[in-house]
Amino acid sequence: MIVNKAAFDKLSAAEQKAVTDAAKAAEDRGWKLSIDEMTIKTKALKDAGIKVLPPSPELKDGLAKIGSTIASEWEKSAGPDGAAMLATYRK
Repeated sequence: MIVNKAAFDKLSAAEQKAVTDAAKAAEDRGWKLSIDEMTIKTKALKDAGIKVLPPSPELKDGLAKIGSTIASEWEKSAGPDGAAMLATYRK
């Protein structure tokens, strides 16, 4: 996601590619670390005798509604830039 498109557009094609490649690498690294951490924590819970279940449809729906409310409130406070970022995220 490009937050400051005007600044990004001023970069050369090679610089834009470098920024985009670095962002993609950071995103991939972040997802891997997140999954690794979740795996470690889930194993620790199971090893402690805690039954780990997938979320129920009701829990998923409730969390989705909370997320929607938070995003809507943030969008209003963030203005047009925030709305643009959320529109990109929602695609």
